Amino acid sequence: MGSRLIVESLKKQGVKAIFGIPGLYNMPVYDAFLEDVESGQLRHILMRHEQAAAHAADAYARATGFPGVCTATSGPGVTNLVTGLITAYQDSSPVVAITGQVNSSSIGKMSFQESDTPGIMFPVTKYTVQLRSVDEIPFWIEKAFYIASTGRPGPVVVDIPRDLQNTKIDDLKSLNRKLNYKPFRTIVDRDRISKALSLLLNAERPIMLVGTGVAWSGATDEVIKLSKMLGMPVVSTLPGKSSMPADYPLYLGAMGYYGKAEASMAALESDVMLVVGARLSDRTFTSYNEMAETGKKFIEINIDPGDFMKGIKPDIGIQGDSKLILKEMIKNIPEHALKHKNEWTKRVKELKDYYEKFYYIEDRKLKPFKILKTIRESLPRDAIMTTGVGQHQMWAEVFWENLEPRSFFSSTGMGTMGFGLPAAIGAKVGRPDKIVVDFDGDGSFLMTGNNLAVAVDYNIPVIAIVNDNRTLGLVRQVQDMFQNKRIVGVDYGNSPDLVKYAEAFGALGFDVENYDDIKNAIKTAIKEDVPAVIRVPVDKEELALPTLPPGGKLREMIVSDPRKKNNGDSKLP
Repeated sequence: MGSRLIVESLKKQGVKAIFGIPGLYNMPVYDAFLEDVESGQLRHILMRHEQAAAHAADAYARATGFPGVCTATSGPGVTNLVTGLITAYQDSSPVVAITGQVNSSSIGKMSFQESDTPGIMFPVTKYTVQLRSVDEIPFWIEKAFYIASTGRPGPVVVDIPRDLQNTKIDDLKSLNRKLNYKPFRTIVDRDRISKALSLLLNAERPIMLVGTGVAWSGATDEVIKLSKMLGMPVVSTLPGKSSMPADYPLYLGAMGYYGKAEASMAALESDVMLVVGARLSDRTFTSYNEMAETGKKFIEINIDPGDFMKGIKPDIGIQGDSKLILKEMIKNIPEHALKHKNEWTKRVKELKDYYEKFYYIEDRKLKPFKILKTIRESLPRDAIMTTGVGQHQMWAEVFWENLEPRSFFSSTGMGTMGFGLPAAIGAKVGRPDKIVVDFDGDGSFLMTGNNLAVAVDYNIPVIAIVNDNRTLGLVRQVQDMFQNKRIVGVDYGNSPDLVKYAEAFGALGFDVENYDDIKNAIKTAIKEDVPAVIRVPVDKEELALPTLPPGGKLREMIVSDPRKKNNGDSKLP
């Protein structure tokens, strides 16, 4: 059967887990992998919504480096995948989605649960294909994994009509095709590397901006080595936090819209910026004109040459794998050319020391910076954190100390609420040896909170730490600060009680009042090794700072609460 060919093709690629929901048009695939699931060769995780299936597959990929797999039936099943797949697309995460389709003879006739899957998916994926014959199955599934994981990673959809899944096949092996593709290689352009090194070595204030490409290429060690050799500070994009250990002394944190002020200011003051594995999005460079007006030179290393044409065109663009290019740069730096840039490192430290006084202000209420500090102290170095989207995500951007590569996952390009919990489930399935924590907000958590049932049913011991302020905090903040305090449509009532909500699913529920309670709840959840929800009360008036006015430039960054007096001067002397 064609359905069996699908399963064998997935197993041939090394697939161990599939996140999905069965329906009429992918049901033959489920029938085909029954024996594999029962024998333990494949693990199927029945999610509670297809969006969550895509998020789980996405985080599985980010945690393991291997494409995550999800499946859905045609019609509403496929359309529910869209949000999860565009999230993976924006964040360059390799996901392979196997979708069922109506019978070939019914396509285009508005059949029951028919969806134009190629038309829907082409704009939100790296590639989408709808199969026309059963002998295409092994070819396109193998090709899907190649496309998803080669070059700039991204999601791929293979849409398979039900009649192809039910087609009888005499010999599965006879249908195997050879792809005949050439391996993806980085061609080292030594002339460009030489020019890039000349710029960096002669710079007075060089800085490196790293993105998720560093994590995907495994280039963290090379980033640190080059940074040390040149005395070059490092900043990151928000997703680039997953590439850098926070305890590296020259790492300043994430820059941009809600990033650390010292990281953004150092980026502005630099004279040469080396961009590694990052796209220059409007969340990192909130004003391309502002960045261009600094007169700095840009060197960009990116596996996707299309990024050289977006935002700011680099003075030197080097296409290729970040790890290989950085190794080549390190190898070609002459020792006699190295200069210690003491004035620049002194200035960067001055920026860091200055802005820190605005971040760590305590009062009687639980403060986001100390909540995250308490969580960090309660977890091993290699614990994985996922986040939802909202104020809590911005607090994690500034205050969470990510210490190992591939251990911080958030929806950054699309900003998808509901990402955190299913992402934690996917990460834990991929890395069962790691403690996985979802740092979430009540609004974001409730978007996909029903997937607690998945964690309980499959004994996936993730810990959801939910900041409960009974409001859509980030929207409320913008209304408060920039829309004349016209607060509308954001505040929740008392429902649900998050502890009872967790317990209704069979998870542990904790209601904390202080930082010691947080520590004890995490300790208990780890010891019990079961899914848990820790409700942390946060004042709805709490702000996510630093921030910018809508459309603002980095130099307009707001670092102290404008509603309070005597918070200090936010302008550098």
